[in-house]
Amino acid sequence: MLDGDLTSKDVGALRSTTELMEREWSPCRHACPVHADVRGYVELIARGRWQDAIDLIRTALPFAAVCGRICHHPCETNCRRHEVDQPVAVRELKRFVAELQGAKGSPVHKAKSQDKAKVAVIGAGPSGMSAALELAKLGYRPTIFEKFPIGGGIPATAIPKYRLPADVIQMDVEWILAHGVEMQTGVEIGKDKTIDDLRKEGFKAILVAVGLAKSRTLPLPGSDHKRVLTVMDFLTALSFDRKPDIGKNVLVIGGGNVAVDAARSAVRLGAEKVQMMCLENEEEMPAWSWEQRESLEEGISFIHRRGPVEIVVKDGKIVGMKARKVTRVFDESHRFSPAYDDSDVIEVACDSVIIAIGQMSDNGFAQGSDVTIDERGRLAYTPATQQTNAPDVFACGEVVTGPGSAVEACASGQRVAKAVDLYLSGKAIAIDDAIPETFGKIDEKTAEKITKTTRVEVPTDSAEQRKRVFAEFEHTLDEAAVLSEARRCMSCGSGAEVIVDKCAACLTCLRVCPFDIPKVTDVARIESSLCQACGMCIAECPANAIVSRGWDTNEVVRETAGALAGMGTNGRKKIVAYVCGHHAPANAWSGSLEDGAPGVAELYLPSMSRLGTNHMLKAFESGADGVIVVASEIGGDRYPGATERIRKRVQQVKDLLGEAGLSPEQVQLVEAANQGRAAMREAMAEAAEKISAC
Repeated sequence: MLDGDLTSKDVGALRSTTELMEREWSPCRHACPVHADVRGYVELIARGRWQDAIDLIRTALPFAAVCGRICHHPCETNCRRHEVDQPVAVRELKRFVAELQGAKGSPVHKAKSQDKAKVAVIGAGPSGMSAALELAKLGYRPTIFEKFPIGGGIPATAIPKYRLPADVIQMDVEWILAHGVEMQTGVEIGKDKTIDDLRKEGFKAILVAVGLAKSRTLPLPGSDHKRVLTVMDFLTALSFDRKPDIGKNVLVIGGGNVAVDAARSAVRLGAEKVQMMCLENEEEMPAWSWEQRESLEEGISFIHRRGPVEIVVKDGKIVGMKARKVTRVFDESHRFSPAYDDSDVIEVACDSVIIAIGQMSDNGFAQGSDVTIDERGRLAYTPATQQTNAPDVFACGEVVTGPGSAVEACASGQRVAKAVDLYLSGKAIAIDDAIPETFGKIDEKTAEKITKTTRVEVPTDSAEQRKRVFAEFEHTLDEAAVLSEARRCMSCGSGAEVIVDKCAACLTCLRVCPFDIPKVTDVARIESSLCQACGMCIAECPANAIVSRGWDTNEVVRETAGALAGMGTNGRKKIVAYVCGHHAPANAWSGSLEDGAPGVAELYLPSMSRLGTNHMLKAFESGADGVIVVASEIGGDRYPGATERIRKRVQQVKDLLGEAGLSPEQVQLVEAANQGRAAMREAMAEAAEKISAC
């Protein structure tokens, strides 16, 4: 036996598919800063189980709705479907279920009691609120102090509404508060009360999560003009529906995503010309590629490799910006170290300037406290423990990590909550950051066998439609598109694994696998990084020697028994219909199928490849009088050969029923093209009549 082979004893020790999956993560989960179970929630979405999906998402990502809009989606960047066609639109799927369920539709998991110590959190952004949530779940009593009148941090106070509407942010804020987190808005620590005041009020630990809410600026001649705005002041004014004073010809200094937000907002405020000037060239520019593309579509132009020298003011008005040539941005070690050619200076016409060269923390919270701010203006802290120089004061988020994304801020908040818990429990702070390994790209030969599908396009307004209004311009996918896109997921790493001491090396798995993954010598072995999780080998193994790493093979049996028990006795024959997930309506898993056939319990599977003869026979043992199998037409299932294989399994069950003296017609196969619910229902009704006639 080789290292890593799974024995029946191992299966007993690994009591759940979750434990099997924890041994190795798919690349999408591995790349996610909060390590959300991407494969798991996409599978739930593919089955129409909206609430289960958002529940699984929020176990790792409190700001699910926010990240459904603005996440930089490293999960998609690392999606192995890149090797097949296009990555799965994970962010759009998350957005759909998060906003569909809202705050009230997302399950809340409160602690049985919150009788542990009081913890103060300074700042209501993603990092602070994520930390407060984790502490509340552990039984602590967190209170968030926020200087603005609303919670949500930078997403609420500086991200333009065309990217992130206010009501979307509040979905996440309300859901977090529902866990027993208190929030006091309009309270600025360092001004309205100090860190020492918080200690006197009984807070045993204090968490600084103030983010980077203050703009960096440039000491340029002319920078004191009223139409020279710093980017955070500019964006914050817009968030609170105040209109900053800008002219018709706006120049934004900076090349990052925040600078892009400012430029695109200036367009929406009515500026006739908007330019962005940055040190970097097109490849070096830090703004996301899609932000750059959309800016160009909206008429914004870029001035690359120029550094500002002087804001030119004549007769009290800004008329231009002098800028020198940039010869390099980074040195040989790729450290930021710009160099200039002072002999090459141009003047760019403009009447307003927005400086967006970076952000810094507002250290006002430290006023009158023992917390140290270093000579560079940064909060001193120890990354290993998340503590500042004051042992009871912790820090997380961008105030200590530097600029990042909302999802990275959530991860930082979750980490600091562990540190605070250890501290308040009287234990040494040692945070285990180890995570399971992942696996690489799909083998080229395997990729060739996977059915190619087209990624759904997000409905988007044209540049002309969107550039004069602050309304959102990317729209949520509809249910049909969501179901279709979720089913493109290849369930990486959740497929089959052989129990070697039960395997008879019979070659069945090798014969039925559409991807040629099993290798059979003395026993069969299935490489999890290649397996596509179709389940065909599991369904057909005569020795039951193969298990799934990603789903419970007994789930179908339990759901069948539950559905039959719920049908009661009404004089009709009890019929179970196993339906390919491609035919599933959005409400299939909610129990509200108003157009369902009378006396037929409909159970939806991701693919017919996972339905075995044992499942159909178990249905009869559970009290079914008949079974209908609704498969896709050949080539319509997500897995090649699934329809052909289910034909053979249905015939096997028919033969077994005949041998037992029962009518083979008690099992009916319907191969339905994707022609809509009405056509499928008609075909199912005909099959049910045949069973009733037995």
